[in-house]
Amino acid sequence: MPYIHRTPRPTRAAVLFCCVLSGAAGDEAGTAFEIPVQQTGVVLEPARQRLAGIETRILDAVEYRPETRSLGRIVDLQPLLELRSRYRAAQAEAKITDAALRLARKNRDRLASLHSEAIVATRELIHAESQLAADEARAVTARQHVRELQEEGLQAWGTELFQAAVAGDSRLFDDLLQRRRVLLLVTLHHGQALPADAARIMVAREGDRQAAQPAELVSAAPKTDDIVQGETWFFHTDARKLRTGMRIEAWIPASAEKLSGVVIPRSAQIWHEGRPWVYLQIGADRFVRRPIDAHRDYGDAWFVDEGIEPGASLVTRGAQLLLSEEQRHAIPEEDD
Repeated sequence: MPYIHRTPRPTRAAVLFCCVLSGAAGDEAGTAFEIPVQQTGVVLEPARQRLAGIETRILDAVEYRPETRSLGRIVDLQPLLELRSRYRAAQAEAKITDAALRLARKNRDRLASLHSEAIVATRELIHAESQLAADEARAVTARQHVRELQEEGLQAWGTELFQAAVAGDSRLFDDLLQRRRVLLLVTLHHGQALPADAARIMVAREGDRQAAQPAELVSAAPKTDDIVQGETWFFHTDARKLRTGMRIEAWIPASAEKLSGVVIPRSAQIWHEGRPWVYLQIGADRFVRRPIDAHRDYGDAWFVDEGIEPGASLVTRGAQLLLSEEQRHAIPEEDD
């Protein structure tokens, strides 16, 4: 719908043209402007932009892999440390009982040889055999205790993590103990699965995807969440400001496909006529409104791969004011 510039009788102190430059510009005599579909705009002088606090940002190209969002928490390692302590104590006890068993067997064999030559009494051989039987029982019990603690560890923590804890030479577990890294338990939604190639995910506090940091896969976790009932996985990540017990959000790759687009922060988004829009600056004093119907969650922002190209100047503050200006000048004069 064309906008007609009226010269005989101006009725406003400042006239803002509601137009979009589509390759043609009106002259001072009153040439009409065509407004392309889904692309309307407003003119605002630089001085008024400064007064209104209009801010813009050049959009960088971003590669995005489709993701799904899940929840997780920083795991308390204290139960694993206590289990490791009990396991190592059981191993030490098993070694002691094995040594005692070997000694008792040698003693019994020696006395049996002497008894056959009538050098020692029968009661000494019987005593040696009794001692051997007792040491054999203690050794069996000690080895069984070690196996039970190992089974407990596997049931609670999984093979990879438990073995790393008890091995004594695991770089990962040393980093966890020194708080250089933290252990995460990530719970997927019901019906969601971790892709086979998802050795790395992104995690962050408070849903801030743009501040997310990578987390590396450790292993599947043996237990699921009582409420969510989804797959659970152990990951580890840089400790930074993370603390034991903190809740985090995790972004899980949904496929191997990568998309190229831009990130639209929440401050740039406005709603009009039931649709989301943003304003782009296309000149020193000209702004155009663009729809962003096709978008994907990107933490507290949106990822857009259609309609807005990298390098565009996005209005990140003051978009609502521009919309108000645009709507104000779209209202006809009383005498029109």
